[in-house]
Amino acid sequence: MDHTEISNQTISERGNENFDVSARFLSYLRSERTDITTYEIAPTPLTGGIDSRIYQYKLEGKQPKVLRILPSTRDAKELFHLQTVYKTLSIHGINVPLIHSVCDDKSILGGCFAVMDLLPGSTLSAQEPEIQANVIGKTMANMHNLEVNPIIDELKESGIPEEHFLSPAVLKNQLNVFEENYPWTSEHIYWLRDRLPLAGGKLSIIHGDYHAGNLMFEDGLVTGVLDWNFLIADPAIDLAHIVNLCLLYAHHVIKGLTMDFLENYRAQVLKSYCKIMPVDNELIKAFRVLELLKVLCFSDKMPEQFQSAQAQRDFIDFIEGVTGLPLKFEHLTGKIKTLSQ
Repeated sequence: MDHTEISNQTISERGNENFDVSARFLSYLRSERTDITTYEIAPTPLTGGIDSRIYQYKLEGKQPKVLRILPSTRDAKELFHLQTVYKTLSIHGINVPLIHSVCDDKSILGGCFAVMDLLPGSTLSAQEPEIQANVIGKTMANMHNLEVNPIIDELKESGIPEEHFLSPAVLKNQLNVFEENYPWTSEHIYWLRDRLPLAGGKLSIIHGDYHAGNLMFEDGLVTGVLDWNFLIADPAIDLAHIVNLCLLYAHHVIKGLTMDFLENYRAQVLKSYCKIMPVDNELIKAFRVLELLKVLCFSDKMPEQFQSAQAQRDFIDFIEGVTGLPLKFEHLTGKIKTLSQ
């Protein structure tokens, strides 16, 4: 299960842009280095990302690389942040695509961009669903089981403030932002404060978007993990995301998926995970509510499929069902009434 359909649509819509990207990017590379000649393989779109444009390319005499272009609304600071995070994770044995350079000039390719390693294999989404689910559950649990204290120390030494990556500071900041800027979430934030681990708890490496489209796979092994929303926090955050992905997001993004299929996929992921790590189902529900509030609060920055009235109603129904509290969500284009009104 991945975002192939939406990625292909994006590539098709941008087909006329590919030659422009190739020429502009080569011109940029030549301005940076004198040993650049031409492409052996011109930038070719890769599937997997919903918002970023991702290309594979190879210069003559060089190793193949990946070009990732952010949307124009996003800033290069997230790429610089990931550059430090990826370097640290790599030192500790986690296969990530190292970022070799970042450009913050949006005028060149329509957004800030990074040059990254090309990891071997193809995305796990090319495998059968049962293999996907088992690999996701097993590898996520192994990642959550790793020692995090050395990583925390090194990131702090690199100058990254703990409120940018370390819970509970991250969680407290998120709740404060919601409460201060989105008053319609206040009752639900109060509910979350009673249920989230704001005083500490277990800390694990959190990917933030762990699914088959972000895992590179070859010869039965995960060869790399892409597109991190990195945190050090409670493992229930990643579990909440994969459950939301299966039960609330996927059928809005990929046509033809049945709820029976998605529920079975979710169950297989958790079954594989539980062979290595325990799960707290109540905490997963709380983090699902937190994530869905974020999707609603920042709906204008979410994929188009998540902005539909039906998708947002699904999100609201889940939040109300778990918390028992009505939610009066104010969309940019007007109010969406909930079933409890």
